[in-house]
Amino acid sequence: MRNKKLVYVVLAVFVISILTLTGCGQNKVADSKDAATPQKTIKIRMAGQYPSDHPGTQAMTKLKETVEAKTNGRIQMTLYPANQLGDYTLIYDEIMKGTIEMALISIPSGHDPKLELTYVPSIAENYDQVRKLYSQGSYIYNTMDQLNNALNVKLLGFNVEGFGGLGMTKLPEDPASVTSKKNVLLRVPPMDVFKVWADDMNYTTVTVPYAELYTALQTGVADGWSGGTPVSNWLGFRDVLKYYIPVNNFVENTSYVMNLDLWKSLSAEDQKIIADTTAELSTESVDISQKSDKQYMDEMKKAGIKVIELSDADLKTLADQTRKTSWPKLNNRLGKEIMDGLLKEYK
Repeated sequence: MRNKKLVYVVLAVFVISILTLTGCGQNKVADSKDAATPQKTIKIRMAGQYPSDHPGTQAMTKLKETVEAKTNGRIQMTLYPANQLGDYTLIYDEIMKGTIEMALISIPSGHDPKLELTYVPSIAENYDQVRKLYSQGSYIYNTMDQLNNALNVKLLGFNVEGFGGLGMTKLPEDPASVTSKKNVLLRVPPMDVFKVWADDMNYTTVTVPYAELYTALQTGVADGWSGGTPVSNWLGFRDVLKYYIPVNNFVENTSYVMNLDLWKSLSAEDQKIIADTTAELSTESVDISQKSDKQYMDEMKKAGIKVIELSDADLKTLADQTRKTSWPKLNNRLGKEIMDGLLKEYK
């Protein structure tokens, strides 16, 4: 009997030892597995087209800081502003291929003319409309997102930079009129969306490369130009301009874009962080642009450049006439379906 009790005690000790060792082994395996699977670091190169002190580049810096902080460094971004990796047409091609991961650039229309949608003339009359039209989820955003997706590019948001106006060396006759002959030679960019508007507003147009524009204004090859915001007129042409007319004939903007394959590879959490941050920066860009427009028109006034300000009623008349006359002419360029959808935004 005593021997049997001894056997039971030995067996009990043995079983307890085995269970203890097995439990420890499982913990060690689990600990080892956790340690062997650290979170993968995602490295993103982001290209830009503006110098370091430009609001667009400052927005890129804020994007980098926010994304890196919210992902605890899981996503690391390196910025290349000032066209360090090439101009926007080259960068866009690289985004398509994935050889550059992300950018804040103008969207070229070489691959699809419909991408000129964001530059449609008189797309907005004021900043309240800009806030609605260029926000995430808007008609313009959703359409541009689809067009970019077809090229393997993910649109993440717009960076609004200001309303376009006319920088002039000669004053056109009655610039608020939609019918009077303007009797000046206006330089327009080589894009239908700019030329159609100028033709319909009775300007005589000429195409001059941007790099030659200053000399053209200085020598009289052109009497003015369409395609610039107040800040670009002030910084680039204040020495030759005598007049500035804020006709709000287009909205200057760039876009946050990412390679679509990379976007799809990100977790839902990381996608939300990036999308929320770009949405916030897009909203901020409208406020910054509104202040910038006023600031640099005030600078022009101080420098002796006469700013011919139009009333809200004048701007509405110009916009209504443009949508009635110029927009149908863009059906072949942008597609009737897109233009009809845009027109519905105003009804």
